Amino acid sequence: MLISKTRFINYIRCDRYPALDEIHREKNKAVVSFSEQDDLSDLMSKENEAKISVLLESMIDEHNEDILVKTNPQMETMLKYYNEIEMISGRIIERKFKGDTIYALDTFDQKRFEYELEGYRFYCFLDGYQEDKDTIRIFEVKSTTSKKFLDMTFKLDDQRLSVFEYSPESILMLREDLGLEVNEDYHKKLKKLRNRLSKEGRYFYDIAYQRYVLEHTLKTDKNVKYYLGVLNSKYVHQGLVDDQNKPIYSDDLITFIDVTEFTKSMMSIIEKDQKIVMDRLDEMNANPVDLGPHCQRKDSRECIFYPICYKNIPAKNSIFTYIDGHHGFKDELGEKHDRFDLINQGYLTAFDVPYNWLNREKNKVQRQVMDSKIAFMENHKIKAAIESLKYPIYHLDFETFPCPLPRFKGETPYTQSLFQYSIHIEHSPGVCHKDHDNYGFIAKTHDDLRRELVETMIDIIKDDGGSIMVYNQSFEQTRLKEMAKFFPEHQERLLDMVDRLVDLMDFVKGNKKFFKSLGFDDQQADGFCYYHNDLNGSFSIKKVLPVFSHLKYDGMPIGNGTDALVAYANFPFMEKKEFEQTYQDLLEYCKQDTWAMVEILDALRKQVN
Repeated sequence: MLISKTRFINYIRCDRYPALDEIHREKNKAVVSFSEQDDLSDLMSKENEAKISVLLESMIDEHNEDILVKTNPQMETMLKYYNEIEMISGRIIERKFKGDTIYALDTFDQKRFEYELEGYRFYCFLDGYQEDKDTIRIFEVKSTTSKKFLDMTFKLDDQRLSVFEYSPESILMLREDLGLEVNEDYHKKLKKLRNRLSKEGRYFYDIAYQRYVLEHTLKTDKNVKYYLGVLNSKYVHQGLVDDQNKPIYSDDLITFIDVTEFTKSMMSIIEKDQKIVMDRLDEMNANPVDLGPHCQRKDSRECIFYPICYKNIPAKNSIFTYIDGHHGFKDELGEKHDRFDLINQGYLTAFDVPYNWLNREKNKVQRQVMDSKIAFMENHKIKAAIESLKYPIYHLDFETFPCPLPRFKGETPYTQSLFQYSIHIEHSPGVCHKDHDNYGFIAKTHDDLRRELVETMIDIIKDDGGSIMVYNQSFEQTRLKEMAKFFPEHQERLLDMVDRLVDLMDFVKGNKKFFKSLGFDDQQADGFCYYHNDLNGSFSIKKVLPVFSHLKYDGMPIGNGTDALVAYANFPFMEKKEFEQTYQDLLEYCKQDTWAMVEILDALRKQVN
């Protein structure tokens, strides 16, 4: 059996994964076990076939479509940028390190290594391979940024320092590899890098697997170095373009992280995991296993078999509904219970958790609402928030394109590049027309139209002191500050807009700092302002809107932010008729977001009055 890096990483998740993968691939021909004692006759029995059929049925919907194979429109849209990052990295490797370099998008053209152990063939393809007379360099390119690693800090004396520092050659390295002072706190932080499930450790685990395969394949006396290539989070695009109007990037776009010494220390981990993977493949046990962090729930690497293993957990009012539930729950004796431990003991619904284990006030409110089906509402706080508003209110929403590669001058990797806004002007309480008081802008091309966007926006939002209402303030606030930096001639107006921002989410979810500014004391300012059973633990505008309005996003051609950025990304490839329709659909979607705020605010106003 061939085992790639991706398959290895999935097979190490849990005992059940290899067997489910076998069923998914081989269907009724799969040979798997449902007992540790199964012999050949058991594996071929009717009972075994029936159990396989049950699992197969849970992998398809009523139309016989595979529910495990999901499309990811945003990933598909960004794929060309991820591929470009690999090619840019390859060219930079050639220039920076010299030597004969092999890099390609097509795996058939990449350097490949493999070796066999007990009938299993472990192999890997390398994003970059370089060799000179003294050194072999192995590169794994990732479309993440250096910020993830530079933000890993530890405390030394009275200083907060990064566990990574740049070498004189501008290579990011662990402090200890540079001979710099470290301490116990530093080594504690490195545990994250050894955790294959952490946001940082997953990348180190990937290249550690590559190294393990190479060390069992590559016979050489040369020095072998291992590097991660990531986007430099501090890189600022200077706006240079070639004759085809494509951005020109300097070599400091990519940061290389020397992981040679650290991955060496991980070889024993990979060896142990390899033994586990082979044992699982030998056993092929499809019985349920405990759920846990290895499922990577709601992560970009969420297990493909999530719908099967989590099918008994209800969609509404499950144990996951409790906000901050990942911190666990304490019983009357003060013993803390992890959420996954409770799930594995049968605590699947929110009602299964004893009320006296709910130590957070917000969770108590949630439970009371779930039990009574009566919404919780702090009228006096909501009323104070509404009375603090200044008219006219400008309801504002942005749509952005989070491009991995900076497209325009001043942008950095993954800048949320503005391409659309919608504004509804509410002249006085409840006085706002859905169509006549709406103003919108969409960048019709992929040219840099940010200046036009900013200048039309500040022409609509007057310098009159009116509140600028948004939903989830940090997003719009950051975009406005970025625009103020990009266009200093409009800085004063844009920063004035920042000062006038009001977050409608605070009127529902609550915000201690906001309500303290309105005169509430610490205790009064804390906690929810409103909670309804239909929120199911979420305060996203898509959840809040149906509670206060008949407006819906269901059925809209563009119904969420992902749809919006995918539509914008495809503008250059559309025929005229398709473009015109998509343009109109985008206008309606963003317009729905700002009109939703008008409706929610009006509903709250009516309830408190």
